[in-house]
Amino acid sequence: MLVWANALFLLALLLMQQIDALTVVFAYFLETIVIGVIHIVKLWMVSSEGKVPQSEKGFQLRGIPLILFFMMHYGMFVAIQSIFAFTLFEAAVPEITNSFAILDNYAYVLSVPGMSVVLASLIVTNLGYFYTNFWKNQQYKQYTPGAILMKPYVRIFVQQFVVILAFFFYLLFSAGTIAAVLLIVFRLLIDLAVVALHKDSDVLDTLAKKFANSPEAYEEMKRKYQEFSE
Repeated sequence: MLVWANALFLLALLLMQQIDALTVVFAYFLETIVIGVIHIVKLWMVSSEGKVPQSEKGFQLRGIPLILFFMMHYGMFVAIQSIFAFTLFEAAVPEITNSFAILDNYAYVLSVPGMSVVLASLIVTNLGYFYTNFWKNQQYKQYTPGAILMKPYVRIFVQQFVVILAFFFYLLFSAGTIAAVLLIVFRLLIDLAVVALHKDSDVLDTLAKKFANSPEAYEEMKRKYQEFSE
């Protein structure tokens, strides 16, 4: 329900011209940071109450050291991604003149009219995922810290691909509203898939039964599909 509400809310703002297309594109781009911050909380929860690795060989990062490592790694990823994205934005946004001026560019993006409302709606939606797919069902007890470390990257890759695709549509065809609507619709489909794969859902059970080669593989298939919702 929260997923639909967020998509309809953004579409309403866009069609009523309360926000423009680039605000939507920028907001989904900024969502990368929101996802990273929430993942830090996940890492802390898994480090505190998650599974202990079966293998005792090697040094296993947990707690603060693991979080610091993730912040450094994810921060570098976001910085490189930002330079690439701001290079694209230079073609359409006069205020962005240097793709390497990351802090100045982020300051501008955050100041875009309507950004606070759009970004707040995305934060609420992501907190809803976190509560439904991770906290409420105590999914954090099912992971070791190392197993969950890289989980955000799959979702981020898909998300940013959709953002870049919409932005190219915006540049090539000068159809800002259409690009933003397509972005919202594509993201809605991704979000619905994420929500549908939460632990013990009917969709998750159906997929696992359909693609498991044997009864023994059923639980493993459930686990693999469910991981896509993290």
